[in-house]
Amino acid sequence: MANTIERIGIHHCAEIAVRNKWIFREQPVDDIGIDAHMEFVDESGKNRQLLALQIKSGSSWFRDKKDDYIVFRDINDRQYNYWTTNSLPCIVVLYNPDDDMCIWQKLTDKTIERTKGGRGKGFFVKVPTAQSFLNHSSNEKLLSFTNLPKHVLNYNFLLSQKKFIQIIKDGGTVKLHSTEWINKSSGKGKTELIVDDGENEKRYLYPYYFPFTPYTEVFPKLFPWADFEADEDFYMEEDESLWREYHCYYDKEDEEWLIVGDSFEEFRKKLNPMRSIDYSGEVAEYMLTLSINELGRSFLTIDDYISKEQPYTKAVPEE
Repeated sequence: MANTIERIGIHHCAEIAVRNKWIFREQPVDDIGIDAHMEFVDESGKNRQLLALQIKSGSSWFRDKKDDYIVFRDINDRQYNYWTTNSLPCIVVLYNPDDDMCIWQKLTDKTIERTKGGRGKGFFVKVPTAQSFLNHSSNEKLLSFTNLPKHVLNYNFLLSQKKFIQIIKDGGTVKLHSTEWINKSSGKGKTELIVDDGENEKRYLYPYYFPFTPYTEVFPKLFPWADFEADEDFYMEEDESLWREYHCYYDKEDEEWLIVGDSFEEFRKKLNPMRSIDYSGEVAEYMLTLSINELGRSFLTIDDYISKEQPYTKAVPEE
């Protein structure tokens, strides 16, 4: 039942977001507290905001009401640190399916307060009942919600993709499927990750536009932790057709193909690993298999270190 109520809340927020011209993307389930990303792109294709949402659904979240706000409790140290140092501005959204009240609040070191007047171990947030999700006023506030310093931005960008890196490390597969409108300066296309952890396959959409930038330049920036290889099964027919065109001769008398150049295996080794199938010069389709590069391996090592309690973190130099 609890899971059903949670799903209702996520679907409700998604509907409101789309109605207000925000892009809504549910995120992989984890234990930190980000249920979805919400992005606003203006008419020119420029990204104006990208937010991370913690969504709580159910009437139980509205029981602790004080004057003109709802108290959102049960925040632990890890969530506090994650939300307040995230590269993306984070908000909590509370939805009551009984009366359709849906309200939000920023998750910052100013809005998140420590219990017991600052002496307690837990944290809480006051969520204004008048701050609806979403209306004109909320849109303006959310669009002006600022991001964090670059080093935090970059680290948390990698952290948002840690799940995919870890799946590859654990023996699963992550494939990048994308179609690019190669004759459009708008950068329009469709990009998704196909993630198989060995038990389930899920797809994650990246519905961005990349104006004036070839997708072969976009992919390494979108997934900087990855090396890319062409999915051999997907390109088999296309590769074989090209190989016969350039390295074979068709003997009409014997009705067979004769190799006059490289073997098929040698030919494939020389092809660009980040290649596409061209459809009449209009659309390029990619199917690439991702592996972990040096940055990805280093990130997992660093993340493992900083996620554990270290004995000498308070030993800092003094002048």
